[in-house]
Amino acid sequence: MALRYLVLASRGGKLDDGLVDAVGERTGLVTHWRSSRLAVLTSEQRSPLEIGDGAGTIIGDLFHRHGSGPAIRDFDAASRVGLAAAPVRELLERYWGGYLAVWTDGELVRALRDPSGQLPCCYAFGPRAVAFASDPRLLIDAGVVNVSIDWGGVATTLYVDDLAQIRTGLTGVSDLLAGNLATVDERGCSQAVCWSPWHHVSNPLEVDYSVHVERLRRAVEQCGRGWVATFDKSILAVSGGLDSSILASCVAGSPEVECFTLRTNEPRGDETIYAEELCKWCSLPLETRTYRLDRADIMQSAVAHLPKPGGRTQMVAYDETVIRQMAARSATAFFTGAGGDNVFYNTRSVRPIVDRYLAAPTVPGLLATLRDLAQVTEASIWEVARRAFSVPRRRGPKYSWPFDPQFLHPGWIGHLIREMPSHPWLEAPTDALPGKCGHVAMITRAQHYMHGHDRRLNFTEIAPLLSQPVVEAALAIPSWMACEGGVDRSAARRAFAPKLPSNIIRRRMKGGPDAFAMEILRSNYDLVRNRLLGGQLAANGIINKPELEVALAKDRMTHGTNYVRLLLLLDTESWIEAWQSSADQHNISARGSVAS
Repeated sequence: MALRYLVLASRGGKLDDGLVDAVGERTGLVTHWRSSRLAVLTSEQRSPLEIGDGAGTIIGDLFHRHGSGPAIRDFDAASRVGLAAAPVRELLERYWGGYLAVWTDGELVRALRDPSGQLPCCYAFGPRAVAFASDPRLLIDAGVVNVSIDWGGVATTLYVDDLAQIRTGLTGVSDLLAGNLATVDERGCSQAVCWSPWHHVSNPLEVDYSVHVERLRRAVEQCGRGWVATFDKSILAVSGGLDSSILASCVAGSPEVECFTLRTNEPRGDETIYAEELCKWCSLPLETRTYRLDRADIMQSAVAHLPKPGGRTQMVAYDETVIRQMAARSATAFFTGAGGDNVFYNTRSVRPIVDRYLAAPTVPGLLATLRDLAQVTEASIWEVARRAFSVPRRRGPKYSWPFDPQFLHPGWIGHLIREMPSHPWLEAPTDALPGKCGHVAMITRAQHYMHGHDRRLNFTEIAPLLSQPVVEAALAIPSWMACEGGVDRSAARRAFAPKLPSNIIRRRMKGGPDAFAMEILRSNYDLVRNRLLGGQLAANGIINKPELEVALAKDRMTHGTNYVRLLLLLDTESWIEAWQSSADQHNISARGSVAS
């Protein structure tokens, strides 16, 4: 089972022992550590790492900043003292991983979620304590909150289009954002930014390109190998695309790793030939499976375990196949290349030429980047130059998040435009370069790709390319170097060119299960139509029924990108039903604990 945890933090005074014992009984978790203000319960027999002499603990997997060994199992005395003296600075500068650190600070309780967001964290509070948990079901089982849909949170989630928010789709449940520090006091719980991408954006002229490439390679190899060494048996999802191939190269020949690829019956979604070439090159075994329509149950949500919607129905079929494969191979970790496009800045924007103009305006350099972008964007040099003039260059905001109002009710759209949802990582310095603003936005979006599998399953899902050292190394690379030579993700390609087949390094296009996703809608047409037009989103005024009805016509349902949005709404309906169906059971059985 993936690590599940629940932390009880007193809002003032001593934490009641009876409360802690009751929560343990309700959740089935083991109490590993407690102090007068804190209690830590987890699903593992292994105790969390201790900070200092009873000051706090670190839940999850923690690695030394340098070296590629497995996760730390214990601290030496000096490390404990250092962490107790300055936990935020020590954790962010000397370590990395997927963790939640909690400790007492005078009359306050602090909780730091690691910058990668590899370990999920949501929280809620009652009169006596704030509870942090790996998943919302633990908060409900513990009696911290009752199950109730926050319809405003659902509408916001659909509108912000993968932008992480503190607000969720469940009333009383909040997300602790990656890199944020939560503070618990008698008033409740507040968040502040402790790690930001902007802390790691360097002067683009300080370091040579080859140095950036080498630093990126080392960071990726360190994190990839460190994660793999932490688990007994791992499966890596590969497609022969660049990102998953880079991870495969880091663990080439490892007996603890097997590879897995999922193909469609439609040729554009079958990348088996690339996956086979990759695995042969890296001496890794490969299992090939096929998407099956009978496993795409539109009545199920792919993210029913999360506190907010955001899945797509085709993910149900993917997850079902992954779960079967993990069980068949008795694997305890599932690795993916998720976030690689974001971290390595796979962009078709012309922003990099503006960055070079502002930071390093030499004629040869500008001409080289113009040619590079023309190849990447498949446009003429003149078209690239014309588009570059529209990119903001003066002090002030350089990037606007692309919200998605499609199919939402006009009333909600107007409300959300006025509310202006945002994320602290998008708050760039006034002198930030526009291309780097785009890069940071892509990294911010990658947080949505995490935690696709229920933590009650017998394996942990990890996205090594979103590990803190990798992200920091990538952020330091100037945006125009990401397209050097007229290819996307140039620095990553160059870093791993000696370690991968040339066919994979040179690949520009990648397939996907789009045809399978469209077939889900076509084969369930009547049910899809009735479900969306007569479902909870319509009943609660979230969607614009007339607009949606037009899009649900048989000849328009898969037109353009309509199908992507329709699959999101379909999964959201199932997410709502999943939580509502468990509401009565949880609301009765979980009464009287922390919330009382």
